[in-house]
Amino acid sequence: MQYKLRPAWRKQWFLTGVAVLLLFLPFLPQIDSFGTPTEIDLNFNLAIIEIPFFLACLVILVRHFAWRYSVENATIESRHGIIAREIRSIRVADLRNINVKQSIFQRLIGIGDVEFSSSGTAGVEVVFYGVHNPMAVMHEVQKMVG
Repeated sequence: MQYKLRPAWRKQWFLTGVAVLLLFLPFLPQIDSFGTPTEIDLNFNLAIIEIPFFLACLVILVRHFAWRYSVENATIESRHGIIAREIRSIRVADLRNINVKQSIFQRLIGIGDVEFSSSGTAGVEVVFYGVHNPMAVMHEVQKMVG
């Protein structure tokens, strides 16, 4: 059985909100020091806002595509990095605990962290951060274990 996933797009809710705010910021009316609305210089506003908007979008994409999670054959693996790489893995046969962590807000938007620990160490070795429907991920791995 192969099970591959990435962090949910919803995990980026705050940065997505900032990007949308930056997108609409140039269209808000501007008020001078006397409290009267001034004419909107759309070209100037777009030039100032478009760089931070595209940077926010780039950060959202990098955060999403830098993480890859997989449960393949007999290995649970978490990969992080685009240029540099960090891989954490454990064998399914050595799996001791599967924990799901969700805050109240994460439960509302349907994401959470799934933690895997093996019998070899006392701590959590592999974490799937911000995955969609973490309970389903936990149940899929439990089916593999037996």
